[in-house]
Amino acid sequence: MSRYTVLLDLTKDIAEIIRPPRRVTVADAAQGALHLSDGEVFDAAAAPYMIRPMNETASRFHDVVCFMGPARSGKSMALILGRWFYTVCCHPLDFMVVHSSQDLARDLSNREIARMKRHSEALKKRMTGRSKDDNTYDKTYKSGIIGVIGWPSNTQLASRTIPVMMLTDYARWPADIGGEGSGFQQARKRTQTAGSLAMTIVESSPGGICVENNPDPPVYELGKPLSHMAPAVMAGVRANMEPIFNAGTREWWYVPCQECGEYYPQEGSLKRFNLPEEADFSDWEEVAGTICCWCGSIHCDKTKRVENENGVWIAEGEVIDCYGKVTGESRKGRTYPSFALGGGAATWQTRLEMSRKYHDARIVAKETGDETTLRAIVNQDFGASHEPLLIKSARAMHPLMRRKESTEKRSVPNGVRFLVACADVQKDRFVCQVHGFGPDRNRWIVDVFNLKYSGRKGPNGESLNVNPAVFAEDWGILIPHLIRKTYPLADGSGRVMAVAMSVCDMGGADGVSANAYNFWRNLKLPEYRLHDRFRLIKGANSIEAAIVAQNWPETRHLSHIKKGSSGDVPILYVNTQKIKALLDNDIARSDPGTGYCHFPGWLGEWWFKGLTKEQRNAKGLFENRSGNEPWDLMTYADAAAIWGPFSGLKRNPNGRDLINWDKPPKWAADWDKNSFVYASDKDIQSGERKKVESTFW
Repeated sequence: MSRYTVLLDLTKDIAEIIRPPRRVTVADAAQGALHLSDGEVFDAAAAPYMIRPMNETASRFHDVVCFMGPARSGKSMALILGRWFYTVCCHPLDFMVVHSSQDLARDLSNREIARMKRHSEALKKRMTGRSKDDNTYDKTYKSGIIGVIGWPSNTQLASRTIPVMMLTDYARWPADIGGEGSGFQQARKRTQTAGSLAMTIVESSPGGICVENNPDPPVYELGKPLSHMAPAVMAGVRANMEPIFNAGTREWWYVPCQECGEYYPQEGSLKRFNLPEEADFSDWEEVAGTICCWCGSIHCDKTKRVENENGVWIAEGEVIDCYGKVTGESRKGRTYPSFALGGGAATWQTRLEMSRKYHDARIVAKETGDETTLRAIVNQDFGASHEPLLIKSARAMHPLMRRKESTEKRSVPNGVRFLVACADVQKDRFVCQVHGFGPDRNRWIVDVFNLKYSGRKGPNGESLNVNPAVFAEDWGILIPHLIRKTYPLADGSGRVMAVAMSVCDMGGADGVSANAYNFWRNLKLPEYRLHDRFRLIKGANSIEAAIVAQNWPETRHLSHIKKGSSGDVPILYVNTQKIKALLDNDIARSDPGTGYCHFPGWLGEWWFKGLTKEQRNAKGLFENRSGNEPWDLMTYADAAAIWGPFSGLKRNPNGRDLINWDKPPKWAADWDKNSFVYASDKDIQSGERKKVESTFW
C-alpha cells in the first residue's frame, strides 16, 4: 500500500469526523437506505404511525420520546434501529441502546445490528474496519462516535456521558436498578450535559396491571376532546410504561372511519374491539374488528391499510374533524411527546388473530383462574394495560348514581323492617350511616351524617371537637345521636321507627379500644340499659373465618391496649372479605329483586365515590383504601343484620338471612306489628322504650 493510499484513507476518516450533520428527518434518512436484512429494506409507508415518533427523536425542543404500543408494530425497528442508523450516518453522537437483559442485548447485537451493518452500505462504509472497533457490546465508527449495547444494571447506567439513550422493551426492566431508582430516570441523567442534543427514547408494550377498574364508559361527543390518560397500574418488581406516557403529551393514533368519515382513536384498549362473549369461529371474520366510537361500525382487517395511510397523531386536548382539521389546546411544547398505539393499527398482526387469541385466553382464565396468558395477550397484542377479570366485575360509580330513587330525606322508606346504625371512628369525628333492611336482603340508605362536636366546652364556651382516642366521655354522644335515634315512617302517619341495632368500629389511634370497651360497660348502667342494642365491631384475622362471630376477648395482657377487656365485653368479629364479596354482588344488581340496594336521591357524588373507592385486587381480595367510609359502613351494617339482635350470650347468628319473612320476629315485622315502631318520639321518652327492650327478642 502506497503512502498516497494511506493518506487518502486518512483524509476520508478526517472528513467523516468533521462532516456536518445532514439536515434530514430520521424517517427520510432510513427510507430505502436502512437494510434490516438481505432483501428487507425499511419502508416508512408500511407503518405510517411510526414516522412522527421517529422524527421526534431528533428534535432539539425536548429530551424524551415515549412510545407505548403492541408487539409487531415496528416500534423497535423504527425507534431503535432507525435512530441508530440516523445517528451514525446523519448526526454523529455517542449513543447507547439498553435492552431488558444481557441475553437480549447480546441477541440484539448478533442478530438485528449485525444484519443491519452487513446489508446497509451507508453503515458499512462508516465502520473503521478494525475488529477491536466492532465487538458484541461496543461499535466505534470513523466519525469517532461510540455505540454501546447494554442492559439495566448499576455499571451500565452510571458514570457515563451519552447524549442519546435508547431504552427498549422497558416494561421488562426491573422497577428499581441497584437501589438508585428507575432505569428511565437514570438513563435520562446520562444525557443531561448534552444540552439540546440530549435525547432519551423509551419504547415498550405496556406491562402493567390496573390498580382499579374504570368501567364507566367514556362520553363521546363530537367536537370535544377525549381523555387519553393511561390507567393507574400496580407498582411491582417490573417497570411501568404508563406513568412515563402520562407525563408526556399523551397522543393517540386517530384514523378515519370508512363508514361515517369521522376520525376515531386506535388506542390501546379492549373497548376499541368487538369481542363477543359467545361467537362461533366461523363467524369471527365478520365480527372481529375495531369499533368506531362515533357510529359503532366494525372495521375488519381490509380497512386497516387505508386507515393507517390517513391516520393522524392527536394529543390530549386536541380535536380532529372529518376533514382532518386539528383544533384545541394540548400539552405540546410544555412536555415531551408520548405516543400510545393500539393493537388494531399494528401492521404485522391481524385484528382477526387478536380477537381469537383473546377469546381463547379469556376462556382459560375463567376456567382456571390463571390470567398469565390473558395478560400477555392484552399487553403485547392489544397494547393495553391488563385489567384482571375480577376487577372488571367490580362496582362503577355512575351506573349506581343513575339508580337513585326519590325519597324523603331522613325517613324510613316503605319496605324497611328494621334499622341498623353504624359509626366509623375518625380522629376528630364519628362518621355515621343508618341502614334499613327488609325481606329478600333488600337494603336502603336512610341517613348519613358526622358527629363532630362533643359535650366539652372551650374557654369561650364553644363546643370542642370529639376526640375518641383521648376523651372517654366523647363516646357518650353516640347514645342520643345513634343508639336512640328514630326516624319518621314514610307513610305520613307520624309514627317513628327506632334503631334496632348499632355498631361501631374500635380501631384507629391509641386509646380508641380502651375507651370503646369502657363505653360498652357504661351502657349496662341502670340509667341506660342499652348494652344489648350496641356492639363493637372488628375485622376477623383470617379470610377463612366465619362471616360473623361474637366473642369475649381477653386483652389485658396486650401491651398496646391500655385498660383492655377482661373478657367481659362482647365483640362482633367480621370476615370483611366474605361480607364485601356478598355486598359487591348485591350492589351490582341493577334491577329490583333479592339483594337489591336502594340509593336515595339526596346522596351526593362524594358518597358514591367512597362506596366505589375500594376494589378487588388481582387476587380477588378487597384492599382497604382511604375515603371508603360509605363502603365500610355498609359492611358493618350487613354484619349486624346477619348476626341479628345482640343477645348477651348468643353464639350463632339469627338475623336477616335466617328470618322466615312469612312469620317474622317482632323486631322485623310489618310496621303495624313492629316492636320498634312508635306513635311518636314522645311515646318512647315516656317509657315505651322499656317495652322495646322487653320484646326485643
